[in-house]
Amino acid sequence: MKKKSQMWQPKPIVLTSCDPEVWRKVAEAKQVLVETGQLPDDAAFIPEEIVEMWRRSIRYGIRWDKPIRVPKLSKSDFERIKEKKSLFIEVATGLIEEFQEILEGTDFTMSITDENGILLSKTNNSDKIWNDFLLEIGDVWSEEYVGCTAHTLALAYSRPIQIMGPANFYKFLESNLSSAAPIFNEYGDTIGSIRLVQRNADITRMMTHTLGWVTSVASAISSQLKLFRRDKRLKLMNSTLKATFAHIEDGYISIDDSGRIININKEAARLLNLPGDTKINFFSILSDSAPLINTLNTGRAVLDQHLMLKTDSGAHFVADIEPFHGDSLRYAQGAVIRIRRKTEAQKTDESVRVSSITFDRIIGNSQVMETLKDTAKMVSRKPINILLLGESGTGKEVFAQAIHNYYYKSGPFVAINCASIPANLIESELFGYESGAFTGAEKAGRKGKIEYANGGTLFLDEIGDMPTALQPVLLRVLEEKRVTRIGGNKSIPVDFRIISATNKPLCGNFTEEKFRQDLYFRLAVVKLELPPLRERGKDILLLADNFIKNTCNNFNMPVCTLAKETEKILMEFPWPGNVRQLQNAMIYAVTVAAGRIIMPKDLPQDITGGVTYSLSNKLDVLKDMEKDVILKTVRETGSATEAAKILGISRATLYRKIKS
Repeated sequence: MKKKSQMWQPKPIVLTSCDPEVWRKVAEAKQVLVETGQLPDDAAFIPEEIVEMWRRSIRYGIRWDKPIRVPKLSKSDFERIKEKKSLFIEVATGLIEEFQEILEGTDFTMSITDENGILLSKTNNSDKIWNDFLLEIGDVWSEEYVGCTAHTLALAYSRPIQIMGPANFYKFLESNLSSAAPIFNEYGDTIGSIRLVQRNADITRMMTHTLGWVTSVASAISSQLKLFRRDKRLKLMNSTLKATFAHIEDGYISIDDSGRIININKEAARLLNLPGDTKINFFSILSDSAPLINTLNTGRAVLDQHLMLKTDSGAHFVADIEPFHGDSLRYAQGAVIRIRRKTEAQKTDESVRVSSITFDRIIGNSQVMETLKDTAKMVSRKPINILLLGESGTGKEVFAQAIHNYYYKSGPFVAINCASIPANLIESELFGYESGAFTGAEKAGRKGKIEYANGGTLFLDEIGDMPTALQPVLLRVLEEKRVTRIGGNKSIPVDFRIISATNKPLCGNFTEEKFRQDLYFRLAVVKLELPPLRERGKDILLLADNFIKNTCNNFNMPVCTLAKETEKILMEFPWPGNVRQLQNAMIYAVTVAAGRIIMPKDLPQDITGGVTYSLSNKLDVLKDMEKDVILKTVRETGSATEAAKILGISRATLYRKIKS
């Protein structure tokens, strides 16, 4: 029922009176509606929005004469909401704190909810005033649970509200006087509400000015959010312009975290058939926006993402999505998207990369990295299949390219992420198809990644996510060195090396994943395990300096350096996101640093250790480290039973810790 509004506050909905007889009539009208389904004739003065919400409250099955029962979010769910809505909570809480002293000693309480009615903040006197009902942060005061109230009306109709007690659906609230107002973002979307409630109100002294009070506070919150967002958009637009001018031949657009287009270059506007100054929501023109939303939610870059427009079933695009991060690396504040149209005229495949990474360009001189590079060079000299193991963000594709260049420098390097392509598309991506093989197939057919990799390297990232049904087909290709396209009967000879990568075990009955052991042994002729960043010692500072230099060069600014105390924090941080997290942290630090020296305050909050690095974060890191040790032991022994003995735990405990 949430509707868009304008940036200004529209006409309010008001149902108040100093006459006890009016209060009685409203209460009786509500009771008659509950019992008979009909509104009495003398209740026509009650606003239709209130009556409409009463009816919905009845349909929700709310027992109006029973005690209020509202659900409470779990700690983890509420922490996620707090992180995603941190700016809104900070601005709103800061404003209502200014009224703490004014409200202290009165029977008025003020609180903030989000667009779903979740209680985000309240004044200190709330517990004393609501002594017969405990108001707790994280409670879900949505229309489905509490029915008609001032704030649920404000959220549903995007209008300021003032109502007398009986207009509330619950009998428990019938002695209150309530005012509420919606809070808007810069696009006019309702993102929350502020409410001011007087418990056990004196009917003879109606304080009608409270409506203007909450409306003014709501407008102030909306205005501050608009300023913060405008500053963020300016930074995004600046980054977008740099990317656009650097790659002018491709289509580029930038979006914020809600999908709204901030900037679009001419080529992207031409490809998408949009005006060059459009500010529409990019999600609204896609047939399936879930992959893009997932990228923003996870904060991870994605290459070769398939996109299709709603308005033109023939417009099929491939996109590279690079998220932008703020204080949190877990969620993106927006993204720059590079798009290319896929047509029959395209003779090349976007996954055929120009591989320029060599072992000499892999940064790191720690003993563990030097040993790994020496081993990788040795196995690169022969065209054997290699399995790269390691946590996410450790640089598995970088090593894959270096291995390729050491042996197949003139051959193609073809990459495919088995987790990013839908299961129903990965078969045609790998093996290709003939004309008419299925609905939507290109008329001339299409080569698969395996054919493109002929004479070079096929890099299969996230190999553990390959569908079980395709594994025997890939195994047959490896054994026969021939591939047959979908819908075809011609066997095409191929010769290539497979480098696969995974951050989870592929075989053993201790995993939930089903991966064929015969295929595993074909892929894992040699296994190379990439160390997590926390085990690489001073490589952390070498990498950080490199990322800083590259970022400063891209931004055309003097090179920054790390303060000694900042280096100490970087060395002590456990880096659960590994090299990728370090790179994002340095980009952020260069962006926010006031001078040419990066101080601890310039680092993202989740990296500043004892100051803002929470206990739950530390426990998560320790849990990941424990899981990493268990998986390494299992790989080395090849047996879950033997690994459990070495670690001094039971098999059941080993299984549980791996799956957790």
